[in-house]
Amino acid sequence: MIAGVDGSECGILAARHAALLARERGAPLELVCGYQSALYGFAPPWLGGEYLAADQGEARHAAEQALTGVTAQLREQCPDVEVRAHLVAGAGAQVLIEQSRRAGIVVVGSRGAGGFTGLLLGSVSSQVAAHAHTTVVVYRPADTDTEPAATLAGPVLVGYDGSPPAQAALQFAAQEALLRQATLIMVNVHWQAPWYRGDKPAVDPADAARAEAEQLLADAVAPWRAGHAELAVELRPVHSLNAERALVEASRDAALTVVGSRGRGGFTGKLLGSVSHALVEHAHGPVAVVHTS
Repeated sequence: MIAGVDGSECGILAARHAALLARERGAPLELVCGYQSALYGFAPPWLGGEYLAADQGEARHAAEQALTGVTAQLREQCPDVEVRAHLVAGAGAQVLIEQSRRAGIVVVGSRGAGGFTGLLLGSVSSQVAAHAHTTVVVYRPADTDTEPAATLAGPVLVGYDGSPPAQAALQFAAQEALLRQATLIMVNVHWQAPWYRGDKPAVDPADAARAEAEQLLADAVAPWRAGHAELAVELRPVHSLNAERALVEASRDAALTVVGSRGRGGFTGKLLGSVSHALVEHAHGPVAVVHTS
């Protein structure tokens, strides 16, 4: 388990959330902080190397202080979790993407240090969510939270459309629901044009689409139900033209929302689909983006 640390308030909350995930799994938590001179790539040719070295040293010192502070805080708050600290030279996003090769989960805050108020998703979390080599949890505080939850209690919601990324998301979500002893909510967003004229069909198209969506969800979760009688499942077909908005709204009911990095209709070169991007920007709580190789 790896959590990105940058000294921001949201980054600290994300690290605390990561500690809960690590505790849940009985795994160690590694806090990773990247540092880089603010002048990197922008320094004029006449600026001396001494000045650049000094600026890099200041950046390292600030990062080290932030990392030391968060590490001490988590060790005090979560004494049953082994917390390690890792300071790495490099830009935050690139550092975490590279470190993700050796992690089961990477946790980042939805906004980092220096973020603009209007920027809903920090550049680091956006890049990590899109390019990481493993599952990324973007910590977004719930609307009413002033403090991060002390537990991971609450339903786990997964968006499912039958695509391979959605199947990977379902696997992660079901395992997470079992770990938390929580309800698994499966959402499929579908749409069917209403019947307007001509002979009235025997079955209303909207009803047929809903039944098809519910069957898709039931078939997908059937192996999990068969192997885990204790798993509580809610199937939730949602009729909507806007899958992004529907899933963002559904996330109000969940302690964690899980989605594949891409769904049906996604472009091969687009690493983060429109639905997953909308969720990490606007969801009402933490979001897990599951990557497939």
